[in-house]
Amino acid sequence: EAQRGVVPDALAAHHAAGTRIASVCTGSMLLATAGVTDGRRAVTHASAMDELRESGAEVVDARVVDDGDLLTAGGVTSGLDLALHVVEQEFGDAVAERVATVIEYDRRYTVAGDDEAE
Repeated sequence: EAQRGVVPDALAAHHAAGTRIASVCTGSMLLATAGVTDGRRAVTHASAMDELRESGAEVVDARVVDDGDLLTAGGVTSGLDLALHVVEQEFGDAVAERVATVIEYDRRYTVAGDDEAE
């Protein structure tokens, strides 16, 4: 998909229009191809960290990175952490905790970027 260019072009257009973008696992590499991660804090799957760094992103050792309008998660299960982070931001901690309970997931992460947002 990165080489075809259709998805990266769409991602770049949405981001340029002000859309908050999130990716999970190597989806970050599509964002990198789109230029969205250039000079930005981000993470991807462990197998693609060097490639993400080489693309111009500032790679962070975290499960989830919140860089404002760019949210990235490492591996597949980090996507749960990212989703709960978004739920918490949009609906509050109580709702996010309830969702975590319903899906039987123990939240065990710190989102890189939370400390800058406060």
